[in-house]
Amino acid sequence: MKPVLLGLSKKTLKKQQMRYFNFLVLMTLSIVCSNCETNIDASDLLDQQQLVVINGYLSPQDTLLKVQISKSKSRADSRETTIEDLAIKNAIVVIKDENDNEVSLTYSSVSFSYEAPANDLPILAGNTYFLTAMVDGNEYKSSCMIPVNKVQNIESDIKDEPGGGEFGRRILNLKIEDIKDERNFYITGGTITHNFIDDGISVRDLDFDFEHFATDSNRENAIIALEGFFTILSNPVSETPKINLKITNNEQILYDALRADFFNDYNDGDPFFEPIIAPTNIEGENGFGVFAGYQITEIEIDAM
Repeated sequence: MKPVLLGLSKKTLKKQQMRYFNFLVLMTLSIVCSNCETNIDASDLLDQQQLVVINGYLSPQDTLLKVQISKSKSRADSRETTIEDLAIKNAIVVIKDENDNEVSLTYSSVSFSYEAPANDLPILAGNTYFLTAMVDGNEYKSSCMIPVNKVQNIESDIKDEPGGGEFGRRILNLKIEDIKDERNFYITGGTITHNFIDDGISVRDLDFDFEHFATDSNRENAIIALEGFFTILSNPVSETPKINLKITNNEQILYDALRADFFNDYNDGDPFFEPIIAPTNIEGENGFGVFAGYQITEIEIDAM
């Protein structure tokens, strides 16, 4: 399961159809992140050689371990490319735990990622994992630590948006109990599912706009309040529409990377916006990307 993650605004979702982040979450959420090209936003990187971009996110809730390795594409490059065009398909990818247990990941032409069943290397809360990738004779390394805790207590309340009527926009208010006595970085997302009597199933993303991302900075051990939006469709349904919520507790570097990606996409085309430089923890020649851990909490609620 991968971050975020995440029910994004329509503007951002359209761009991320061609992006890798499955966030998490995103975050997964299933955080955040699915099928992506990797665009490099940092202006000081644009003049460098093409980068080897490595992204991998680990969670105890995963059923499949995934690492994507691809060539970078500058936002200044207007040529049409696909995920497959950028994917590096001949790498050797290994993930190892603290006790030197390891698993080799194999390339999938379906997900354009390197994969292995999670059962082959259990991902445990609080443990550290090590990534090694060999690409065209160059070695790339990174490590991550899985957050110890995940979100436990979530309260939700749904209200009609003023003037919304029986069908239309709804406001989803969330109260998330902060994980106590530690710094936390949360990404929130979700979907609403309508089962229509005559027209099959519709799955749409919730829109939390900038509130996808929240930390407990200056409010530790408090309640994190978020507001999202969704639409109730007018077609006859066979059952009450369901909301599936996903909230991830992430390593800071994963939070910062997905947040940078979100804001850069949101402001794409704004001549006055300075792109946020995404962080990296990939060691190796021209290496870039994030290898990080997260924990995901998933709940289902009635949308009406």
